[in-house]
Amino acid sequence: MPTFKHSLTAGLALAFALGAAAEPVLLVTSPAALQAAENSGAGFAHWTGETPGSDGIATNQALMRSPAWRSITESISASLSSLQRRDRQAGVGISKYPHRLFDARWLASPDAFFELVGVANRMDRRPFQSNACGETRLVYRLAYRTAAMQSRLPMTVNVELRGDAPDADGSCASAAKRWQPPQASMTDEATGRWLVSADGPLAPQRLALARIAQVTTNLQSVRWPSAVRPDLGGHAEYMLRAFRWNAGAKRFDVAPLENTPDIAKLKASASLRKELQQWLQQPANLRALDEATLQIPEKFLATEAVSVAPRGLERLANRPFEQLFAPGEWQAVQGSRTLQSPQAVLRRLDDLSCAGCHQSRAVAGFHLLGVDRRGASRTFTTGNALAVPHSPHVQDELARRGTYVRAALSTPRPDPFRPLAEPDDANAMAEKPTVGARCEPTRITASANPWLDRAEKLPRISCEGMLSVCEKTSVGFPGGMCSGPCDPGDKNGTCGGIAILSDFNSCLAAKKPFGECLAKHTRPGNLRSCSVQQPCRDDYICAQAEGQPEGRGACIPPYFLFQMRVDGHS
Repeated sequence: MPTFKHSLTAGLALAFALGAAAEPVLLVTSPAALQAAENSGAGFAHWTGETPGSDGIATNQALMRSPAWRSITESISASLSSLQRRDRQAGVGISKYPHRLFDARWLASPDAFFELVGVANRMDRRPFQSNACGETRLVYRLAYRTAAMQSRLPMTVNVELRGDAPDADGSCASAAKRWQPPQASMTDEATGRWLVSADGPLAPQRLALARIAQVTTNLQSVRWPSAVRPDLGGHAEYMLRAFRWNAGAKRFDVAPLENTPDIAKLKASASLRKELQQWLQQPANLRALDEATLQIPEKFLATEAVSVAPRGLERLANRPFEQLFAPGEWQAVQGSRTLQSPQAVLRRLDDLSCAGCHQSRAVAGFHLLGVDRRGASRTFTTGNALAVPHSPHVQDELARRGTYVRAALSTPRPDPFRPLAEPDDANAMAEKPTVGARCEPTRITASANPWLDRAEKLPRISCEGMLSVCEKTSVGFPGGMCSGPCDPGDKNGTCGGIAILSDFNSCLAAKKPFGECLAKHTRPGNLRSCSVQQPCRDDYICAQAEGQPEGRGACIPPYFLFQMRVDGHS
């Protein structure tokens, strides 16, 4: 495999062979580049028909004038209301409700807005888009600014656009060349201007509403703190929805979620379930399943799904096909790359579902959250900033996508195969109990209803070092975390702040400014160092740490970072 380099400091997430020039762009995350694109028509308001402000964004209050935005918010609000009816302990706020609900008022707030946090080249999605060279994806994240505080919130909207039509010879070479910048090295602002130029990937004709394949939303609908779920270190749910553009009505209609089965409907109909299984077992569909290009017919699909954290694919709620089928109903597929056993068939099916994808080597239910850069990001706040803007899965994917796009320059139909996002590696070596390692292992007893999941304690692991401690699951460290006093000599460690959880939450509940709560209610501790090349373990996030350069940070539980939780914002 060739060596790839990933550059965030230049503002482009590029995977390219060393020595090559002007390789196709795969992912743009630089705030300066994205704000330049917003100012030239790529802002979120464009998709609702509203006019943005001088900075390229529009408040959510202004967006509510648009039937397009209201059609999305009404659907999301109805789902949140349904959740609250099912769970009487759920509500908005810290002090009153143990289960903290997403505050739907942010979707219409004059203080809130959606900002562009990523532009992704998804030419590898060509098998999913007939007569188009894959997709371009624009990822927007919810954020707010008030007199008291500013922060991003755990919600993204992904606008998925069909790419250009293939060339006359059936290849996508012209589309691949369009992602090649005019120079191998450009400033962030120049990159933004190039994106929206007449020949750029985000040229006006490529941002037409008719190009919308679908709009998907992902939001943290509810969070239970570790005090409520001490065995898991907390519990969070992420609501996944999809919408299609209805040009005649100028609104978005609810759409099915790709490869995500409607479990309730299929369980209620034995004949429909059998029909799905027979469809999946057709040789052509098994080949598509193996290479990750499967497209299950809409009649079998759900229009809403929920993924849960922590513990990823150990939670049955994140494995919809395992809820529907037993391994004994499947057979290994000889000659396949991923379907070598009945269990592997189900694993691959779950890998292609929305819930399975969003909880596979993800960052608390997300794969792209955006760069936090002092002086450039609109809501940058010390102590509330990510060091790495995307998940470990996306980092791995950049190499694969780069290989595909480069092949498209000279190959009519590159191999679209995608490996499993999270292989089931029973032979993985045990982790050494150094800083950041798991120290309170548990075994999950999983239920289709994630509220009933339980974590059975296994023998505790002793952390290395005389002064080391095991930060407990019960106070918010899933699986426990080896730590200790700050140690400048630990090449794997970084000194960071650890929230004193009860005091920190009480401070937020009293509506004190986030910075004040952070300053008064944290303690120093040795945390695992992290970067793009050194990702955190599952259920931890790479946060910026004092004294660390851009792109490097310390691993902490995601909900210790204010922007990753629905509660405490005001």
